[in-house]
Amino acid sequence: MKVVFSSNTAWYLYNFRKGTIKKFIEKGYEVFIIAPTDKYSYQLKELGCKINHLYIRSNSLNPGHDIVTLVHLLSLYIKIKPSIIYNFTPKINIYSSLVSYFFPRVKVVNNIAGLGTAFINEGMKKKLLSNLYKISQKRADFVFFQNNEDHNYFVKEKIVCEAKTKRILGSGVNLEFFKPTKITKEEHIKFLLVARLIEQKGIRLYAEAAKIIKEKYPHVEFSLLGPIITNNPFAIDEREINNWEELGVIEYLGHSDNVAEVLIGYDCVVLPSFYREGVPKSLLEAAASGKIIITTDNIGCRDAVIDGVTGFLCKPKSLESLLEAFYKVLQLDYNSFIKMKVDARKLAQEKFDENIIIEEYLKTASN
Repeated sequence: MKVVFSSNTAWYLYNFRKGTIKKFIEKGYEVFIIAPTDKYSYQLKELGCKINHLYIRSNSLNPGHDIVTLVHLLSLYIKIKPSIIYNFTPKINIYSSLVSYFFPRVKVVNNIAGLGTAFINEGMKKKLLSNLYKISQKRADFVFFQNNEDHNYFVKEKIVCEAKTKRILGSGVNLEFFKPTKITKEEHIKFLLVARLIEQKGIRLYAEAAKIIKEKYPHVEFSLLGPIITNNPFAIDEREINNWEELGVIEYLGHSDNVAEVLIGYDCVVLPSFYREGVPKSLLEAAASGKIIITTDNIGCRDAVIDGVTGFLCKPKSLESLLEAFYKVLQLDYNSFIKMKVDARKLAQEKFDENIIIEEYLKTASN
């Protein structure tokens, strides 16, 4: 059986869906990748996938580019003749579903992993996207959601039929790869933020809080891990990051393909996001690695932590609330500090195991 995994980047499929793809191949499915070609395309090829380049401009609103993408998807589906299409990332969820109207016998499974910046504020862009979702998702045979808010919104607005939906906790995490190496409390606590470097991830709030805390606790360390984004209007400028480093506020670690190894050296992972998240994978990986979590009481983020048990929630866009969460971690006694790390790992084992998520995708293929 031919199965397509489609996304706006091969990077996404390799980093977020590698376990799922490997399991489909192990089960005997013929897996095709549809995404713009990048270095991760070749890593997916090594897994046994057949690679198909897709022309798509993820952040473009140019109708010309979008028409080219629709035509390209149409030609790829004619060539591949898939039995099932799994769509990921917003534009692909919409455009691939629209093209699939020409292939009524093909099963379409979409994954809504957060709604991004367009749904943060009311406006024409949100209205346009809502209408596009409403038209396209009628074609989907099944839709996975990563948080209750997105699920409830789509059902309430009659974008999807509730009977064809299921809530899952993110993309899951490989518990064998992300695991605690040594649960202890060092003399100097180290904080880490892992994210794409855009404003809505709370990067500036993190830097501002770090500057204040280091005045009182000069030996506490704050690091930042993630790619610098160049094609996003909300991107954090490299000069701003360099300035934080020069002031001794934050250490920028760049981008890494081995987050598990980086996590070993840190006690607490922070994500002060006010982005419309799915369930952030960085927080699932942190929990699995036995790290305390500080994140916002925000859509998607709150699902990755039990407040006061595996970490602390703070208010979105609130420096005061973020600082309060930092101080709570810094003031934990040894036993409470260790217990919080142990409980984070337990939560990951109970709820975030990627095998639970993979099984749900396999069910949609066999039904």
